[in-house]
Amino acid sequence: MSSPQMNEAATAEYRFNMVECQLKPGGIRDYRVTRQMGCIPREAFIGGTARDLAYADLELECNSGEAGRTMLTPTALARLIELAEVQAEDAVLDIAGGTGYAAAVLAGLASTVIALEDHEGFGEKAGAIWQQLGIDNAVAVCGPLTEGQAKQGPFDVIFINGCLASEPSALLAQLAEGGRLVCVRKVDGTEKAHIYRRIGDSLSTHIAFDNAAPDLVVFDPVPAFEF
Repeated sequence: MSSPQMNEAATAEYRFNMVECQLKPGGIRDYRVTRQMGCIPREAFIGGTARDLAYADLELECNSGEAGRTMLTPTALARLIELAEVQAEDAVLDIAGGTGYAAAVLAGLASTVIALEDHEGFGEKAGAIWQQLGIDNAVAVCGPLTEGQAKQGPFDVIFINGCLASEPSALLAQLAEGGRLVCVRKVDGTEKAHIYRRIGDSLSTHIAFDNAAPDLVVFDPVPAFEF
């Protein structure tokens, strides 16, 4: 796949192959998820020579200036989105999605998507790409990832693009009744997809399956100060 020669006919074929040869064999059964991922040009969110690998089932870097973010593999992303059970009326908070690919996929499934990043450049880049693609129900905001966007909440779905070392307490507090938070956490050294659900004042937690994801170190516990 050569970037200068990538045209809509070619990328449409690559997306079709991604769906048929990666996502469906990877266990994705929700037609809405495969349809949406078959429509969004992943290469638009990736820069440089990595664009040539846009439809390989790989974690790829997306950048804005000196800031970098590692994107989930297509299969890992699809499995987590399917786990979140996104509905057409849902308000979604997408966290650490870099230049906005995950938010673009989620925008085709939900009512609104707020994409939170901690570097302004990501939001500017994502907004420009969404505009080119005609996506008008996603908005980028900048702020600390661990704090979420309480003023815009509560959210029906909170989607975290990475692996956490600790429970995201501040984000869980921003779930609406019946809301779901999906992320990856390490259990005994293995990365596992987790789904949290709010039921009244309670939260349930379910470990769904193994699912690799890049570490989000901002969620690492702060070391206790010792005298």
